[in-house]
Amino acid sequence: MENSSVKQYRTIISRAVEPFFGVRSVGALTSSDIAEWVEWMTRTRGYKQTTVRFRFNILMSVFAWALESGMEGVNPCKGVSLPSSRARTHRDQRAEVHIPSAEVVHAVIGAAPERYRGMLWLMAGCGLRLGEAMGIGRDRIRFEERVITVDRQVACDGDTGTGRYGRMQLRHVKWREEGDQGREVPLPDVVALPVRRHLKDHGTWSDEGLLFSNVTRTGLLYPSYWYARIWRPALAGADVDYFKPHSFRHFYAASLLAQGVPVAEVSAWLGHSSVSFTERYYGDLMPDAPDRARLAMDGVLGVAGPAGVEAGPVRLHGVA
Repeated sequence: MENSSVKQYRTIISRAVEPFFGVRSVGALTSSDIAEWVEWMTRTRGYKQTTVRFRFNILMSVFAWALESGMEGVNPCKGVSLPSSRARTHRDQRAEVHIPSAEVVHAVIGAAPERYRGMLWLMAGCGLRLGEAMGIGRDRIRFEERVITVDRQVACDGDTGTGRYGRMQLRHVKWREEGDQGREVPLPDVVALPVRRHLKDHGTWSDEGLLFSNVTRTGLLYPSYWYARIWRPALAGADVDYFKPHSFRHFYAASLLAQGVPVAEVSAWLGHSSVSFTERYYGDLMPDAPDRARLAMDGVLGVAGPAGVEAGPVRLHGVA
């Protein structure tokens, strides 16, 4: 399991599991106890339904592992009802997706420090995550082929040797094996131009030829510096309310889908684990899909039958 995931799970256990269950024996927990915990997260902690389901699924996975390992005889999470259905949770997740307008994207990039604007262009114009943009090297950009290879990211999850995770490191992209070649993302001209400008004005740094460094060009760019000295000031300069930089990635996906780019291709360029994941988050961003379907079938079958005769209902094996 990746260090970032370990850190996340430890945080969830310390903040959402231990405060409720305390030192109670895991083997003594019942479905009623789990149901009370779900109620506590909802009523007392005020967690969103998506958050409750995520934490519940983690604990359920822990019990499932213990059951398979012979450490437990039953999974008390089974049969416990959650405050919303999975479909409702997915709808809530989609509702939380913030998609800035093109005008806002341009304004924020224009208000950002010049030496870091290329990062924002990569996020909005190529769909890169923040850590992936930080980890882009010159050898990953093929201007002639107009393609970027995304296979590394900067993450604040390196093992410090003390059991805590927080050291910056450049590593392979999330959820991918070391031997994975990563993904190839189209490089549009509108992004290639500012990236070329960045290389001309600032060059690269480190043995890996990375484009973006900390302000002193002596190390990796820390997220804390990014948010405090780059992102928030850029939002203020653009005079827009706060939103997460991940919204630039949502902007990328929404823009492609609105232009009719197949969701399977968008999913691959985003690096999602499956097309269904992309559809779950961005399915509502394709309102013109029915129109495209109608136009496609009208073009293939025609609105009239042979010799100008209006097409009638299609019969399959004698059934209308």
